Amino acid sequence: MRQRFASGEFRVSSAPYGYKLRDGNLLIYPAEARTVKHIFHKFLTGTSTTQIAKELNGHQVATQRGGHWRSNTVLNILRNINYTGDMLCQKTYRDDQYHRHFNHGELAQYLIENHHPSLISHQAFDQAQKIIKENAQKRHIEVGTHKYQQHYPFSGKIICGYCSTTFKRQTRPNKICWACQKHLKSAKQCPIKAISEESLEAAFCSMMNKLIFSQKFLLQPLLEELQNQANSNSNGELGKLAEQIKANDHKAETLTRLMQSGLLDKAIYVNQTAKLEQDTYQCRQKIKLLNSQNTDSANNFEEVRSLLRWCQKGQTLTSFNPNLFQTFAQQIIVNDPTEVIFKLKCALELTEKLTKKAAVYQQFYRGIIKQRFNEPIKQAEYLYSIIESEGDLIG
Repeated sequence: MRQRFASGEFRVSSAPYGYKLRDGNLLIYPAEARTVKHIFHKFLTGTSTTQIAKELNGHQVATQRGGHWRSNTVLNILRNINYTGDMLCQKTYRDDQYHRHFNHGELAQYLIENHHPSLISHQAFDQAQKIIKENAQKRHIEVGTHKYQQHYPFSGKIICGYCSTTFKRQTRPNKICWACQKHLKSAKQCPIKAISEESLEAAFCSMMNKLIFSQKFLLQPLLEELQNQANSNSNGELGKLAEQIKANDHKAETLTRLMQSGLLDKAIYVNQTAKLEQDTYQCRQKIKLLNSQNTDSANNFEEVRSLLRWCQKGQTLTSFNPNLFQTFAQQIIVNDPTEVIFKLKCALELTEKLTKKAAVYQQFYRGIIKQRFNEPIKQAEYLYSIIESEGDLIG
């Protein structure tokens, strides 16, 4: 098929709307062709795809399959270069599992010029593509993917803990909310209710402020442990596994020499060699796993160090900072409308209550100690026990 694409000899197996297929050739179908020309004319004169679809349905114009016109149906016609008389081949492709995908550059595409009679001029088609692109940019949609860009800080990052569906932004009277898309369709599909954007922003601020005030007892030890873990893995087990592979190779060479000299039975040679190969394979798999873990640990180490450096500045948050959220947060998991879990890029998962106001935890340590000890004397003794130097008292 690709050879036919390249040579220009490819013959289509189905006709787009506006054409009929006869003996492998595309011929203009006048009734549908008038509709195609009408769609391009209306769009180029400022009519939206939704309005065009509504008009066609009002005049009871059937689609190619006899259904109703929708905005996407009109848009697909406007995007189809075949109406210029050129044939663009391999716009889609199938993967190894035979699933069809749109071709966004994964495979070569082939343009056969003047393949069949045209309905639209190249100039009109190019102008339509320009308008489509401008409209997509205004609506923050990625051209060619039909997907919204990450326009808001929380876009694509809030996940329902009940059904794993992404939350959708909604503008409601006097407030902005984020809601599970399955819950919006039916509360029976998912019971998790919407949460306000304001409370999410406040929860993020509270979490970051907690990290500022607990950095010496939370982030610094975590950073040290990640460093120790990376060093231990690098210098310990990886070295042992490498030595084991080397020893197995040496044994295999010895077995080969013994067998070739007639001092070892062939059946024993095959059996022992197979055991060595299996052991070497297992060692290599463990090395891959450890290297992957080391990479994750190294990434986590850098993310924790970055977070610690920010916390050491001591700039407590009283309002939401979108850039800060993008820098440190990976996802927000909503298991309950009253609290969320912030999954940070450093692999920490921190639970935070939803409130309408960001809390500045200047008495963070005191609050934690009060939860652990009821008596003031015990609180003071415990506070003293965790102070290791005068430096801990500064600030």
